[in-house]
Amino acid sequence: MDENGSVLKEALNIADLLGENGAQFQISTKYNDHGEEFFMEDDYGSADEDEDAHRKIMNPWDKSFDELRGQMFMVSEFVYKRITKPGVGDELVPDRARVKIDYNGYFEGETYAFDSTSMRGEFKTFTIGKSEVLEGLEEAVKSMKPSEEAQFVIGYQVLFGELGCKPRIKPKADALFIVKLVSFTDPGDAAALDNLTPEEQRSYAVVKQKVVDTRNHAKDYFKKNLVANAINDYHKAVNYLEQCNIKDEAEQLEQTETLIQIYTSLAVCYNKKDNPRKACLMINEIRRLGNLERLPRALFHEGRALMNLGEYGRAKTSLVKAQKLEPTNKEIAKELKILNERWEKSRQDEQSICARAFGLKERKDIRLTEEQISFTNTMKGTLEAFTADERSKQLTLPEGLTSKEMDMVQDLADQFGLRLNLYKDNNKDFYRLEKKSTAKKDEE
Repeated sequence: MDENGSVLKEALNIADLLGENGAQFQISTKYNDHGEEFFMEDDYGSADEDEDAHRKIMNPWDKSFDELRGQMFMVSEFVYKRITKPGVGDELVPDRARVKIDYNGYFEGETYAFDSTSMRGEFKTFTIGKSEVLEGLEEAVKSMKPSEEAQFVIGYQVLFGELGCKPRIKPKADALFIVKLVSFTDPGDAAALDNLTPEEQRSYAVVKQKVVDTRNHAKDYFKKNLVANAINDYHKAVNYLEQCNIKDEAEQLEQTETLIQIYTSLAVCYNKKDNPRKACLMINEIRRLGNLERLPRALFHEGRALMNLGEYGRAKTSLVKAQKLEPTNKEIAKELKILNERWEKSRQDEQSICARAFGLKERKDIRLTEEQISFTNTMKGTLEAFTADERSKQLTLPEGLTSKEMDMVQDLADQFGLRLNLYKDNNKDFYRLEKKSTAKKDEE
């Protein structure tokens, strides 16, 4: 706010202010000093919401920063901290982590925030160690735990320096930052395994540490929906784990457990990529390594893959096993519901196909026998293989088919673009399916 009572409509973004292009801002003169609330013109929230947002960007400290430092503990020479809400767990933000924060920044003696994600309505995301934010703010965030909220007084030495950035930032401007660490993830090191020497590649103790980095990198790819990249990372981790030397039973058990986790992640990825056959192959690797029956997540993704392959009976077996291990899991229950719906639709489609093949009128009360349905499916599979084989030109049908079965064959032949011909041999009739191009040449 200036001496005439004018205030910024939006908080300045310091990164823009210090950049080559500078920053643009607007001044509102609609503020008065009679105690009335000031609301931004583009704010359409309720009065209560406006008041809360307004309070949030006001400086909570009206005394000197030296007094505030006296109530804080030292993080480093130029960073002091006071925790206002403890975080979760014991892990601090690691190097390389990608963090998401909500913060407001204030200069000493000023009423309003000079920079505020709260006013912009979006979190700040950056990667530790890449100089994407002010040095002091990064140092402060590295001292935090997930969901922690804290206040930091940060010295000008690790903010804007001795000169500042006139006229907005005074020389030697210390700042108070109120920060909430929303989340952080470790993106891992993409080259962790590639940089190992041949001797290190043979050591399980070394490889397993680097595999942690590679898996984190794969998880980061997956979160960005770069699933193919994640698959490559996971397969790389598997290859290195399986090629290193195992010296005792403890390492063998640990290696097996890690491989099971990675193969499960690969099954998830392949299902995400709509490649259920590959997903099933990953589950089969788990089956080879250990007791699949104790792994609900692996069983769940096997069920999903089998369902997408149309193997509904086996899919239900896997999903039911998963549900027994985790009876309150809503995702498993949802998947079973989807499976039952697809399975029922598949049964109805089979009934419809068979009814048409046998020349029956389609009605909901038609109930074909299991033998009839089985014959239809077997014949359909045979014709699919026949039409796909470029070397095969003719397919002789077995003897003894009933007239209705022949009607069914004729219907399927029409669907596949085949010609059904009758031949005689030694006074016996036999039928042969021919690809129409071959039949046409014979006629010529």
